[in-house]
Amino acid sequence: MDFTRETQLTPEVEAAIENAFEYHPWNDDQKVRGGLVRKALADAVKVIVANVPPGPDRTVAIRKLREARMDANSALTHGGKY
Repeated sequence: MDFTRETQLTPEVEAAIENAFEYHPWNDDQKVRGGLVRKALADAVKVIVANVPPGPDRTVAIRKLREARMDANSALTHGGKY
């Protein structure tokens, strides 16, 4: 259920929201996939720090990679539901 498009807080919508914000431990496959994503994004940040001059744009680029990791983690956790 895509609760972001709902207009009323029904019991089903409330349950979906609770599920989205609940802690869900990863299984072994998710841990492997999450580790690959984490390493790739950390490597990208290292390249940026080593080659891009400090400044607001570099800060935003790094922040977006951190956001990408969090969103990828969420996609792994929820199986792509959100």
